[in-house]
Amino acid sequence: MKVKGFSLLLLALVFIASLAVVGCGGKSAEFTVSNLVINPTSVEAGGEVEISVTVTNSGGASGSYTADLTVGGTAAGSQTVEVAAGASATVHFDYTTAASGTLTVAIGSLSGTLTVTPGTGYWDIPYKSIEGSYLVLDFSAGGITPLRKIINFNESSGIRFTMRVNQSVVDGAREVSILPETWVWPEFEVPDIMTGVDMILLVGLNSEATGTLYVQSGIGDVDTSSESTAGQSPIQVNTYGDGTKDPAGSLVIPMELLGEFDTTVGQEGELPINFVFTTGHTDNTVHISINKKMDGKFMESDGALFAEDGGVADYTGTAGTITEVGTGECLGIKLVGIRIDIQLEIKFVLEPVSD
Repeated sequence: MKVKGFSLLLLALVFIASLAVVGCGGKSAEFTVSNLVINPTSVEAGGEVEISVTVTNSGGASGSYTADLTVGGTAAGSQTVEVAAGASATVHFDYTTAASGTLTVAIGSLSGTLTVTPGTGYWDIPYKSIEGSYLVLDFSAGGITPLRKIINFNESSGIRFTMRVNQSVVDGAREVSILPETWVWPEFEVPDIMTGVDMILLVGLNSEATGTLYVQSGIGDVDTSSESTAGQSPIQVNTYGDGTKDPAGSLVIPMELLGEFDTTVGQEGELPINFVFTTGHTDNTVHISINKKMDGKFMESDGALFAEDGGVADYTGTAGTITEVGTGECLGIKLVGIRIDIQLEIKFVLEPVSD
């Protein structure tokens, strides 16, 4: 009898536990989604939109519901909310518009329409070069074995510029430009560019640099490759793309840089450097038949995509890395009467300035 009584008690406890899980009504959580709100329903590209839905739990137990937001058929956010039995909760999304057009906004089985018109303005976003940035100089003086100098940059180096970003998205991309009046590059010393000769290097932006920031995947091909040949014009010839479309956050921007140098022996000069900076892959090969030490010299570098979140809009005002390798017009320059051939890599790890 004791065993039988114990068994009945155990069954009773299991039954009570089942009621606690399922609920007194014998139901689990049951969700319905209603009241989709899009505010405003019309906005310029780059504008903010508030999107919300009401989630109601008509079941007999509390539970969690995941609301997935899509805009124009693209995932734009996801939130999970805990809703008690018989209660309701509101899920809010803050969405920054990008591409213009008439877009379908959907959460669960609900959908609505958002009209995005092309933006009429732009954002000016200041950037700084932080830890991980550097300049590499590979150079040969008078045909000797090439030497390498590396100048590392960080936030205290003071390299800054402003990137102007168009608020409109056209064919999956934004036009961007770097303004020369905002370009700040302090002087840096390059010791022993030749025996007993140090050089002070200052690099300026010659004119406004205009490029493209791709905010949709599979649109742009931002990789570059170049060959540099002494005695020919132009010295450096760039080839765009490697045949594979790149992810969103890719950027390519040509820059006309001007290197100015001043040596300890009193010689000054300029080094025109027409580069194509990219977040993708870039490489350069040097062909100099009269200088066997630099002939065939190969250099490559890789950047990093601009981040999706945390900026003014997707891929705008976020961290990224742009890089370029090449020679520009730096083959066959004369320094204290000796031919100097220079191949260089510049990498900027960029972070938006918040102060």
